[in-house]
This record gives sequence, C-alpha cells and structure tokens, in this order.
Amino acid sequence: MKALLLAGERRRKSPLVQGKAVPYKVMLPVCGKTMFERVFEVLKNVSFFEEIYVSGPPKLASVLKEAYPSFSFKFLPQATSPSVSVFLALEEIATWPLFLTTADHVLLTEEIVSFFVKEARAAKGALGVGVVPFSLVKNAYPEASRTTYRLKEDRFCSANLYFLAGEEVKKALYFWREVEDRRKNPLKVVWSFGPGPLLRYLLGRLSLAEAFSLASKVLGCRVFPVVLPFARAAVDVDDEADLRLAQKILSCQEG
Repeated sequence: MKALLLAGERRRKSPLVQGKAVPYKVMLPVCGKTMFERVFEVLKNVSFFEEIYVSGPPKLASVLKEAYPSFSFKFLPQATSPSVSVFLALEEIATWPLFLTTADHVLLTEEIVSFFVKEARAAKGALGVGVVPFSLVKNAYPEASRTTYRLKEDRFCSANLYFLAGEEVKKALYFWREVEDRRKNPLKVVWSFGPGPLLRYLLGRLSLAEAFSLASKVLGCRVFPVVLPFARAAVDVDDEADLRLAQKILSCQEG
C-alpha cells in the first residue's frame, strides 16, 4: 500500500508563515520539528506503507531533500487545487488502495493511521473518509474550534484521512473539485447535494449513515465514514489558535 502526503500551498499564503523566515507552511516548526517532519515520520514508521508520495509546490522538493536527506519519497508537483493534485497523483501512482492525508496533520500517530486503514479496508467501498465526533473533541480540548457537520447523532468534523480504494474514487474527485472552496461552510457543501438533503440536515434528521448514503448516490461510488475514537485526529493546523492547541497537546510552549 502507498501513501500520498499533500504538502501544497493554496493561492493565498497561509497567515501562519507571514512575517516568518519560513518559505512554506509545512516547514513551520511545531515543538521542535517541522509540520512535514512530524507527519512524514509517522507515515515512514507505519509498516504497511511501501512507498510515500509527496505533493507540493515544485520548489518545495529541493527544500525537503536538503532538510531531510534520509527521507525516502517521490515528489509530485502540485496542481491548481488539492482535488486536481490528487487526481494527477492517482494517474502517476496507479495502484490501489492509497492512503491520503495532509502535512499539517501534526498530531497524527501510527495508532490513528493503523486504526483508520484497518477499518477502511473492512468497510468495502471506493472512498473512506475519517471523521471524529465533535463531542469527543470538545471533551478533550474545550478550546478547540473545528468546522463541523450537525447530524442526528452528534456534530462531526473531518480528520483529513482518506482511503482511496480504486478507480471509482475519481468520480468523487470531480465533485470535490466543485465544492472544495466551500469546505469551511457546511451548509453550502450540503446544498451541493440538493434541497432535500439540505432540509433534512437543517431539521437535524440526517444521520451519519444516511448522509454518506446520499453522498454515494450523488457521486456514483460508495463513500463511507470511518469514525475515529481519537480526539487529536480532528486537529490540523490552519491558524494560530490551532497552532497553540497543537503545542499544548504536544506539551511545548512554542514551536
């Protein structure tokens, strides 16, 4: 099995690196190690990953190779958006299944990855999506602020973990390309699936299983959730508040 690590930069430069001597967000230190180093070391230590691919800005390749000469990976230049970057990476990698995560997932652990992949393999579908109950996150980290989807059982947030099982997943990527700029606005994302699902969502009548079943029908491939029992799996680093939370969890005061 292979892994793809997204280390791309969006069109707008991350506020985390503005005014800092850091060329890319993934090179920002968090408790003594860069974001990239933290996530890559986890993937490197997962026994079932045969090969790791990294997608990012073209100039990042030389930065990473100079900073981490012992890290073995294949670099793929990013495209115009994350969804297109993943699509092009799939054309290059051309083997299944594929594990996907992001380089700002600094609290990722081998235990989380192993649990997610084991559950996703057993589920049998085209695309597995890691989610975390927000109640679990709030109990562990009361100060945490996440983008959540309010479903019948609980609010859920993304874990930025994906299991891509086969060619069918490309159908989901086409849809992702249409909605990725709306990813921080759950109502707009749900509206993309039509007025019926949106109404049920607003009334609190849409369960997690029903949400993914509806998504599967629209996308034309089976998409399924993998519910993770790890609060830290929901924490990636997008802003200063996320960075402070990650530092607190990792028990350091500054990066």
